[in-house]
Amino acid sequence: MRIFITTMDDPIVTNDFIKTILLRKKEEIIGLAVSKPGQFKTRKKKFDLEYALCLFIIGGIIESFRKANRFLLFEVKKYLSKIIKNIKSPSIVQFARDLGIPTWRVDSVNDPDFLKILRKLEPEVIINQTQEILKEDFISIAKLGVLNRHNSLLPKYRGRLAPFWVLFNREKMTGVSIHFVTAKIDRGPIIVQKSFPIDKSDNFSKLTRKCYKIAIEAMIEALEVLSAGSETRYADFNNLGSYYSTPRLKHAIQYRLGRLRRA
Repeated sequence: MRIFITTMDDPIVTNDFIKTILLRKKEEIIGLAVSKPGQFKTRKKKFDLEYALCLFIIGGIIESFRKANRFLLFEVKKYLSKIIKNIKSPSIVQFARDLGIPTWRVDSVNDPDFLKILRKLEPEVIINQTQEILKEDFISIAKLGVLNRHNSLLPKYRGRLAPFWVLFNREKMTGVSIHFVTAKIDRGPIIVQKSFPIDKSDNFSKLTRKCYKIAIEAMIEALEVLSAGSETRYADFNNLGSYYSTPRLKHAIQYRLGRLRRA
């Protein structure tokens, strides 16, 4: 099966997820593209700073500084690799190149010039892990479809930062869904779901890491289902389920106060 991956260069959780998929499906992956929009971007630029502040409050001081330090070191090493020969870039692009997989850096996966390249490659499946809203011109290219990993048991908790909202609402169970991407956010048919109980000790970072770890096997299973030609899929649930947008400052503060009271 011809697999193409579109993603962001995120050292916190996404890159490790993509690296494992690259290693396990190396012979079937025909290319990887990284787009500029990253994890701190929202659809409205005026909310970007507020979103970053929300992530800081949700994560807590220690975890937030730990992530910030990891992200800073990642970016510094990427920069130094361009000017110092013996320093290897930690980028997911470099990781893919080391495996002999063709790579691209693009402003947007919806860019017409990139779409021309993608059409020529004729992928059967695209795994998308960018933060972009995908346009129909992109979605229609893959013969079998575009797959997304979503950190909730769809149709519940569609939208952004699902692990946060799951904790915010004090759910007892959560999980991961691998589904097809359609024009409507997180509403495409589901191929694989994996569920697990939420521990009392789970915070946002810990729960997110659990989701990504489980998502590896879920994505591999979804690819195998498609490769086998199975047409068994969950329904798209139409208007059932729930949708949550990007958390605002009031939600982050309420969540943090709630955790302090329960500590």
